Amino acid sequence: MAFLEQLSAKFQELKPQLNNVVEQANKAKQNLVPVLNKCSQQLDTLGKILQVNTNRLQSPIDILPSITAFDPALENTVFTYNYDETTHLTVRNIGSCLQIKYPEGNNVDFTTSIFPNEEFHLEVVNFHWGTEPMNGSEHTVGGVGYAGEIHFIHRNLKYLNLDLAAKQPNGILSLCVFLNESHDDNMNLISLNNVLSHVHYSGTEAGLASFRFSTILPAPEKSKEFWIYDGSETIEPFREIVKWIIFRSAIPVSSSQLDTWRHLLRTGSESEVEEKMHSIRSLQSPNSRIIRSSFKSVAAAELPMEQKTFTGTG
Repeated sequence: MAFLEQLSAKFQELKPQLNNVVEQANKAKQNLVPVLNKCSQQLDTLGKILQVNTNRLQSPIDILPSITAFDPALENTVFTYNYDETTHLTVRNIGSCLQIKYPEGNNVDFTTSIFPNEEFHLEVVNFHWGTEPMNGSEHTVGGVGYAGEIHFIHRNLKYLNLDLAAKQPNGILSLCVFLNESHDDNMNLISLNNVLSHVHYSGTEAGLASFRFSTILPAPEKSKEFWIYDGSETIEPFREIVKWIIFRSAIPVSSSQLDTWRHLLRTGSESEVEEKMHSIRSLQSPNSRIIRSSFKSVAAAELPMEQKTFTGTG
């Protein structure tokens, strides 16, 4: 009897410690659940990426001299922008990048002599960036990156909407502009940065009264040098339906402006684990693709015979 009394007394002494262990275990379980859920989501995303990597025309790619061919037909290319000052815009944090939604419609916003029979409507403008001055661009040039890049994604007006255009080989055209990190603010980006506090979390959006998209494109005299190739979207679902035109000339963005972008989150407001947005997709294999260039320097490949008579439809 005395033994049982001693055992009971010892248990009472240990009970607070046991309760504490159980409490700590429950807390650990609660903290572990969102982490496990996040791991599951990341594995799912990785699976999708690995799946699409079996395709042949994925983007972004490294623009290497060995796969770049000078195309004389591109030397005197004309680009015509009709963006002007656009009002009633929507800025979105879509988790994978920062996006400005252009007003819906069928206005002719962009034409080029490369595709003389095509007219394009601007659909969205996507912003991508990194953590350092040279790791923020999705495309790279000879292994060298930039602080970021902007994608002007257009729909061919032959198709009623972006979904229909995305099913056609000539349905989507994207202009790519590199960003150089600089000391001074880019005055043309101030109105955008002023609303970013409202899109801190993924899934949030805010109104933007007006924006002049033409001001964040290279000046006409600096648009003469560019590359063009067939590729894919750089955000899910990575469809291989994009004609890429990548300008060699970059535009500036200040370190301060980039820091504001770098604090945006890829996670929603309800998430227990906050993660900063990672808006860059890894480089993809060129898979025997030849990039056409409008200028001779850094172009060491031969232009394929079928492209020497390029008409702008391929």
